[in-house]
Amino acid sequence: MSNNINPPQRIIDDQTAAQLKARFDSEMLRPVDLLVFKGVGNEEYSKWSEQLLEELSTLSDKISYEVHDTTLEPSLIEEYNISRAPTILIDPRTNYKIRYTGAPAGYEAWAFVETIILVSRDDSGLAERSREILKEAKNYGKEAHVAIFVTPTCPYCPHQVLLANKFAIELKGIVEADCVEAYENPELANAFSVSAVPHNVIAIRESDEEEVPKEISIGVQPDEKYAMDLIKAMRD
Repeated sequence: MSNNINPPQRIIDDQTAAQLKARFDSEMLRPVDLLVFKGVGNEEYSKWSEQLLEELSTLSDKISYEVHDTTLEPSLIEEYNISRAPTILIDPRTNYKIRYTGAPAGYEAWAFVETIILVSRDDSGLAERSREILKEAKNYGKEAHVAIFVTPTCPYCPHQVLLANKFAIELKGIVEADCVEAYENPELANAFSVSAVPHNVIAIRESDEEEVPKEISIGVQPDEKYAMDLIKAMRD
């Protein structure tokens, strides 16, 4: 896929499109809805994201997308907790909490595609040991917000993002995974003192209380360790 955020024609070249179509045809099991929200800044990135989703939808009848302008549909701001654009949600109506705060450009496109396929299979693809560790999260009555700050030129970030997304699939409705593009959201990056990526923040929310950051780490985390970090944050 092209890294150009303002492409003249297409984002996905012919060779990549053929490869993706083959994967979608062979690996996707059910339809997946993608929702992109615009209207609160970052217009170029919003247009790019809209075009990406449109191109992906032409490669599989199991991928559909919707574009929502929050200036025209303000009720969606609260319904889907939209404060920045572009925001992309992956299959939110089936209770998955997977969001991209910023365009999934550059290296991030890979994790985005992998996540769509995993969601269509309703299977995180995690190793058995990681699944066992995460089961404990169901005992605490809390929700976790796992935010991964990334940049499109970071080759390591997509691996950490995909791991967070896998946690959100494995713990559907309990874990929200959020890939935050640091360049597009400098205020958020500054608020969490992001100086290197991937910058990982695990925040915990109880009932209607505000989120409290509990675990912060830098770099790609091993699956089992990150699962234990999540459980520790929920337990404390």
